Amino acid sequence: MKQILTAIKKHLILWGILMKNSLMSQLEYRVNFYTGMAMELGYLLAKTVYIIVIYKAGIPINGLSPDEVLVFFGTYMIVTASYAGIYASNFWGMSDQVRNGDLDLLLVKPVSTQFILTLKRSDLSCVIIDVGTGIAAVAIGLSRLKLSVGILSILGYIGYVLAGSVVGYALFLLPQLLTFWFVKTEAVSALVDSFWDFNNMPMGIYNRAIQSVGVFLIPIFVVTNFPALFILRRMEPLYAVWGILCPVLLLTLASLAFRFSLKRYASASS
Repeated sequence: MKQILTAIKKHLILWGILMKNSLMSQLEYRVNFYTGMAMELGYLLAKTVYIIVIYKAGIPINGLSPDEVLVFFGTYMIVTASYAGIYASNFWGMSDQVRNGDLDLLLVKPVSTQFILTLKRSDLSCVIIDVGTGIAAVAIGLSRLKLSVGILSILGYIGYVLAGSVVGYALFLLPQLLTFWFVKTEAVSALVDSFWDFNNMPMGIYNRAIQSVGVFLIPIFVVTNFPALFILRRMEPLYAVWGILCPVLLLTLASLAFRFSLKRYASASS
């Protein structure tokens, strides 16, 4: 147990260093950094269009008021920060690492290859915009609902946000592992990336069959729906338990799949 905690601590410290290096690298070209923030803000404004439409219509969506939908939207933006700002760019670059043999340099590092390959770069311009906007949207939605939120509710919400981020990481990593078989997987990356937007609306807009698939079979709805359901006090007991188990099971599966896929890697020196 002590060895596991030591390894976790070592990787967390390393991750902090990697994020710091990414930020310093981005700030060397500040115009590019601020342009990235502007582009993310433009993406955000495009996503808010449907929120404006919902408020103007003033019609509940499957029992959810516009203010509750705003909480879902804010949660979507917060968790999108982990996808767009932390691991998506690393996933997209995996095929180049495998094709060019650059993975050789990572294999000799005294840390987890999966960790260094999938988390070595970060785009903090996305994180700043998405997290800031998401928190503001959730706060406004809860305030308009006059919903009292205590410290336990906030901690539970943060816990499910972190769990959702882990689920998103593992779920979107699995298709990228095809690069160890087919090398060129840009089409797969583009297809998988489009699935992220399944989270930008509450899962309640879909029928029960789709909801069941999106929660238990391909748990895309666990990513951003569960934190919002929790803080709005709409979470079913089964979902509450699954929201805790799912990230553990999926991360374990992704880790095993990565190790299996790595055996297919042909070193540049071979």
